[in-house]
Amino acid sequence: MKYTEFKGLQIPRLGFGTMRLPMDAQGEIDYPAAKAMVDHALANGMNYLDTAYKYHNGFSETFLGKALADHDRSTYMLADKLPTWLCETEADVTRIFEEQLEKCATTYFDFYLLHCIDEESWPNIPALNMFEILKKEKEAGRIKHLGASFHCAPELLRHVLSEFGEYLEFVQLQLNYFDWEYDNAAAIHEIAVEFGKPIIIMEPVRGGMLAQPMSEEACTILDQAATDAAKRPDGSTNYVSFALRYANELPGILTTLSGMSSMEQMLENMEIFDGPEMTAEEAAAVEKAAKAIRADILIPCTACNYCYECPAGIKIPEIFKLYNGAAVKGFHNIWGSLSGAYYKMEPTASACIGCGSCESHCPQKIKIIDELKKVDAKYAHLKEIGE
Repeated sequence: MKYTEFKGLQIPRLGFGTMRLPMDAQGEIDYPAAKAMVDHALANGMNYLDTAYKYHNGFSETFLGKALADHDRSTYMLADKLPTWLCETEADVTRIFEEQLEKCATTYFDFYLLHCIDEESWPNIPALNMFEILKKEKEAGRIKHLGASFHCAPELLRHVLSEFGEYLEFVQLQLNYFDWEYDNAAAIHEIAVEFGKPIIIMEPVRGGMLAQPMSEEACTILDQAATDAAKRPDGSTNYVSFALRYANELPGILTTLSGMSSMEQMLENMEIFDGPEMTAEEAAAVEKAAKAIRADILIPCTACNYCYECPAGIKIPEIFKLYNGAAVKGFHNIWGSLSGAYYKMEPTASACIGCGSCESHCPQKIKIIDELKKVDAKYAHLKEIGE
């Protein structure tokens, strides 16, 4: 296992994210399988474990508390997060923190984060003095290192680091090669580096989307670039390897979290991180593949709304936005129903009468009628399979 030095600690370059632990037939954490993964990770130097209050409906923390009970506390680093959106009073901050310590069966967290700072949740954080409250917990030794995870635009990240950066020793960001241009990943990475904040990467494979890219062209590009004989050019290991290495080799990275769901995934990921770094040719191929994925799976709607006079009343830009959002999740969302959100958008794409009015007004020259049919068919399939 390769490591990064951080304030006297050796942080493994691959961290164990516990948002996607193996599940049993009842939809609960498969304790024996997940426990075996924890034991294997610690035995092989992957001793940074990341959880959160809402992971696995609140049971990820409890699982880790039990799974780590037979391991010496000094042999691993435990990271947890404060669900800022659930805090309505200052007392809630302390109450939830105490609850998390109890669930994780520990007296301190090595790393603790304000969870999921975005434009909606941000005003509540300074209003309830969350930084100051957690600073006191750090001074009391119950938090060793304080940071925050962000899902926001670059402007908010810059504001937070400018005004409150003194509290934050590190940041956790969603960085992957697809989002590098699609969702401002390049910009937020640049800001974190500018402020000298070590970065923990989340979603390097974008929730599994990049494990099997939904673009034949992208797969072909990556297959051709797979020069290491130990990686199967036609297998998922190759695609996961490109995604993990691309993210992990960015400047300023402390560790890259992987939400592994099986021992097989863990073994593959550990092999990747012990392997060779990405070549310049591979990096160029990844960037080319990202463009191919965006072109193949996304509808290039700019939401100009020139199609607003649809006689069937279809809100075309909103439907395309919903579809694109589902596409970049790999048409799987652990937090809610994709098809459920679509069928609430009456009238749906199925109401299209094929008049062509929208297409005649579209500056992007999108074949809207065909795209609406594709969207409606996709959501019908998602509903059928329970997504």
